[in-house]
Amino acid sequence: YLLTRVEGKIGSPEKPLSDLGLISYRSYWKDVLLAYLCSRSGRTLSIKDISQEMAINSYDIVSTLQALGMMKYWKGKHIILKKQDVLTEYEDRMKKRHSLKIDPACLKWTPFVMPQQQQQQPSKSQPT
Repeated sequence: YLLTRVEGKIGSPEKPLSDLGLISYRSYWKDVLLAYLCSRSGRTLSIKDISQEMAINSYDIVSTLQALGMMKYWKGKHIILKKQDVLTEYEDRMKKRHSLKIDPACLKWTPFVMPQQQQQQPSKSQPT
């Protein structure tokens, strides 16, 4: 997802996911989304904004928030619920966890960009 974010794209694993694949990805998405929600103040959140900032597909965000019980359909709109008990439990768990963190500043990678000349060449089936 860090590479995808650097590319300015939105990522998602190939579907369908196996049961274990869903558990693994959902665990990652849950941690990323809860960290994001804990760090945000204010009342307005947008799935689109979260998707672009985290480089995670909107569908994956919505399904994870639904699994956490943090989405509600109200007056014709989907609402993200910042459930304080879920956020507090997450923060407590993170304090106890000794996990490695990836420092995005250490990423030294540039996405491949096809040269302009190759992008504009006519296909072989077209007469020149």
